[in-house]
Amino acid sequence: MWKQIGKRIGQCKEILIAAPCVAGVVISANSFGCFQLLELATLDKFFRLRPREPADPRIVIVTISESDITEIGQWPMSDAVLAKLIENLKEQQPLAIGIDLYRNLPVEPGHQALVRVFKSTPNLIGVEKVVGETVAPPPSLKQQDKVGLADLVLDADGKVRRGLLSVKPDENERPQLGLAVRLALIYLKDKGIGLEKVDAGKRHLKLGKALFVPLKGKEGGYVGLDSGGYQILLNYRGTRENFETLSLKEVLENRIPPNLLRDRIVLIGATGQSFNDLFLTPYGNSFTGSPSRTPGVFIHANLTSQILSAALEGRSLIRFWPDTVEWLWVVVWSFAGAGGSWRFLQQNSLGKKVVPVWKIGVVIGAVGAPIGVSYLAFLGGWWIPVIAPIAALITSAIVMAGYYNHKLQRLASLDGLTQVANRRYFNDFFEKQWWQSAQEKRDLSLILCDVDYFKIYNDTYGHQAGDWCLQQVAKAIGEAVRPSDLIARYGGEEFVVILPNTSAEVAWQVAQQICFQVKALQIAHINSQISEYVTLSCGLASTIADFEALPMELIKMADEALYEAKKMGRDRVSRREIQSL
Repeated sequence: MWKQIGKRIGQCKEILIAAPCVAGVVISANSFGCFQLLELATLDKFFRLRPREPADPRIVIVTISESDITEIGQWPMSDAVLAKLIENLKEQQPLAIGIDLYRNLPVEPGHQALVRVFKSTPNLIGVEKVVGETVAPPPSLKQQDKVGLADLVLDADGKVRRGLLSVKPDENERPQLGLAVRLALIYLKDKGIGLEKVDAGKRHLKLGKALFVPLKGKEGGYVGLDSGGYQILLNYRGTRENFETLSLKEVLENRIPPNLLRDRIVLIGATGQSFNDLFLTPYGNSFTGSPSRTPGVFIHANLTSQILSAALEGRSLIRFWPDTVEWLWVVVWSFAGAGGSWRFLQQNSLGKKVVPVWKIGVVIGAVGAPIGVSYLAFLGGWWIPVIAPIAALITSAIVMAGYYNHKLQRLASLDGLTQVANRRYFNDFFEKQWWQSAQEKRDLSLILCDVDYFKIYNDTYGHQAGDWCLQQVAKAIGEAVRPSDLIARYGGEEFVVILPNTSAEVAWQVAQQICFQVKALQIAHINSQISEYVTLSCGLASTIADFEALPMELIKMADEALYEAKKMGRDRVSRREIQSL
């Protein structure tokens, strides 16, 4: 069994080397944020592809559009108009009212009336901005602790994908809650649900059926994220169509359908283009032209809906894999790319010139597999990397294809028995070296080696022993020559060594070392007429090539030197040195 396992590992050694190496490179690249923007773009695509969810029946948004401002004739709207708006909403007894408008300064007329409304509406929440350029809350609401954060967190590409639940400006201060959190807690308190600390060290919070875990900065496709405050990934319910809306004009004119707002959360916010409260979200596709922007009030509504749905219905908050599992995910696809590519290349290198269509489909499908798996996981509430595994899959496949091509080229240039260069490769290499020698006016040497009395050796010990003998001789020659030299099997029991940029004296020393190394093998040869061991005869020729001469001239000289070595008794080196051919 162990032999079979070892054999299988030997057959897959290229994959076992390439796949982990590629995975390591991809994981390292991912840790430096190389894939972050692509991962975020893929997440956006998943949001847009996800089946549309029904409108949240717990939330109604009062929109303030350009036409509404034209109607009332003033922006910011006066305190009197805002007071009337809130009074009309209160008549329908909503559970909570959130004003996503900065009201840090009085806007006459009607300021005192608005203050009275603020004080008489316990379920009303105003906003402030505490991150970056701060904006103070309405003083009267601040005194009553009825203020939420309006801050939205932008990613590197300017999109809002995270929700800021709270910020703790100072270690000794109480956390300041976001607008969506304040509204959701008011709503849930009416249902008997409150916030509980589960793990104070990890800041895990339980709210009804939901367990909230803050972002740490490296979840999903994020790398080096500024995770200040208590942030979660926004699990958008959708766009404007996912919320019921009323216009400012409809509310001011009391044209509100009966009981529409009863026991609901009402959000008030500006939606017009000129209000500078529009943001990019996953639903704004920037690849298809000018991206659409979403009013901030709808983003707060999405976060409020997310909190309520998670607490009441168990709607999934988006979860993430630990780093180790994400790394394993990349490794798996790296092995898939390497293994699939290797098998594909082996099956299609057996003389087939046309690749079947179904195999092309398999290759394309393999690239789409990580996307499909990640999308299904997203539908289940998980955000797992997509780009990193695809990069590992494709890179591994390319690496294996490159290695396989290199292997084929190497096999085409090697002698199958001795694993040194074959005659064809020798011819190409020698011709290149010849013309380089002619151009640069440098020495070129050639050694022809012949195993002495090899036919007698074969007859004595058999052809298998003869093959083994040639293999050992090739290894011995390899140990005697330098890295810059080329060894090739010239034919039968003959070997040839090309020595670029090598003078006759140096080549003579190399040839002597070759003879010594082969004899030192002490391969028994009882019928040899000159030694009890296998020996070599070598013919050496050296010259400085000339453009007017041909490479075969040097080979001919080396062959003549080899004949002379044999004539002189074998087991020796004979040389010919020509100044120029």
